Amino acid sequence: LAEFWMVEPEMPFYELDDDMQLAEDFIKTIIQACVDHCGDDIQFFNDRIDKTVRETLDNILGHEFKRVSYTEAVDLLTSSGKSWEYPVSWGANLQAEHERWLTEQHFKQPIIVYDYPRSLKPFYMYCNDDGKTVRAMDVLVPRVGEIIGGSQREHRLDVLEQRLEECGLEADDYWWYLDLRRYGTVPHSGFGLGLERMILLVTGMQNIRDVIPFPRTPGSAEF
Repeated sequence: LAEFWMVEPEMPFYELDDDMQLAEDFIKTIIQACVDHCGDDIQFFNDRIDKTVRETLDNILGHEFKRVSYTEAVDLLTSSGKSWEYPVSWGANLQAEHERWLTEQHFKQPIIVYDYPRSLKPFYMYCNDDGKTVRAMDVLVPRVGEIIGGSQREHRLDVLEQRLEECGLEADDYWWYLDLRRYGTVPHSGFGLGLERMILLVTGMQNIRDVIPFPRTPGSAEF
C-alpha cells in the first residue's frame, strides 16, 4: 500500500522492556475487545474466510509473547535446515518467509524480536553498549508477520549526532530534532501498529487491500 493507517504511541520514561510489554498488552486488548463485542462477526470470518481465525486469536490471548533477540532468531533460522528464498545472515533484514516460519512453525505463537543490528535501523534508536545493536523491537504474529515496529529512542545528544553522521545525514537538516535533546528530554520509547495488519489478523483476510476501503498502491494513480 502507498497509504496506510498507523497507531503510534510515544511514552516518556519507558525503556525497551516497557515498550515491548505495552505493545503486547495493546494487541491483546484490541483482540479481547473484538472477541467481547464482535463475536458473531469473528465467527462469520471463521466460518467463511479462515477456519483458524478464532483458534489464532485464542492462542494469542492465552500466551505470553515469546521474546527473542535478533541474534537468536538468526541462529534459529540458519540451523533450521530450510532453504530460504532470501539467505539468512547476521546483519540482513528478516523477510516475510522468516517471520512466518518463526511464528507459525517454530514458536507457533506471537514473538517479539529485539536488539537489531544498528545498520538496519534509523539513527534515532538507542544504541546498546555492545556498539553493534540498537534497542529496537518488532512484534511478529502468525499469518501476518510484523504487526508492530518500535524502539527505545536515543536521548543522548552526543550519540545522536554521531549516528546522524554514520547514516550520512546532515545535522543542519535535523536541527529541530537535535534541539529537542539539547534543551531537555527524558528517556522514552514508542512504536507503530499497522491498523490494516491488525484487521488482517482479526478477520483472517489474506490480502491487505481487502481491509481498507480505498486501497492506494504505488503507480496506480493514472492522472
